[in-house]
Amino acid sequence: MCGRITLTMPDLDDVAAALEASVSVEDALLYRPRFNGAPTDRLWIVEPDHKLVPALWGFPGGTINARSETAAHSPAFRDAFAHRRVVVPADGFYEWKGPRSDRRPVWFRPREGSILFLAGLAATAPDGRPCFVVLTTEAAGPVAELHDRMPVLLPRDRAQAWLQRADSSLLVPAPPDFLTATEVSTRVNSVANDDAECIARPMPKRQLSFF
Repeated sequence: MCGRITLTMPDLDDVAAALEASVSVEDALLYRPRFNGAPTDRLWIVEPDHKLVPALWGFPGGTINARSETAAHSPAFRDAFAHRRVVVPADGFYEWKGPRSDRRPVWFRPREGSILFLAGLAATAPDGRPCFVVLTTEAAGPVAELHDRMPVLLPRDRAQAWLQRADSSLLVPAPPDFLTATEVSTRVNSVANDDAECIARPMPKRQLSFF
């Protein structure tokens, strides 16, 4: 499962350069850093023609993820798998730990601090805008301690290959030591919060004093 992502880079041109993509002046005006990007939000994808464009997270009907192991043959995704493969730029994603009454977000990001290339599939929303889902795979490394699934994270060369050909062999789990995990503010728990405070370390809980 992947239900929240971050793309905190301040300049969209840097995002485009990392992905060797182009972006129109009109689309670039829509960009803002995202610290708590959620389904139905307008985020960003790189299409097979290497254009970086805004897109809504989620296919019609509300699906936000697709299993990489079955997407090529699933009626819901096989056409997109064959013709509309995309890369979703991010610099992190969230999972949660703790009981339902005390959900604490954990931010996963690359140890090198670089951009992430998430494998995705695109479609067209009823209003004509592009929309996308994130492909998931078996969890590895620190993510596996919290969830059994995680986004497919493509190295740069595989990201380019993914845009060029429908090849399921590209969709493999990331190396176990690729990501680092940081517990962050519970502000992430609400999609209404989307600012730099979301990725701040949580304040220590105050202990009660009886003296």
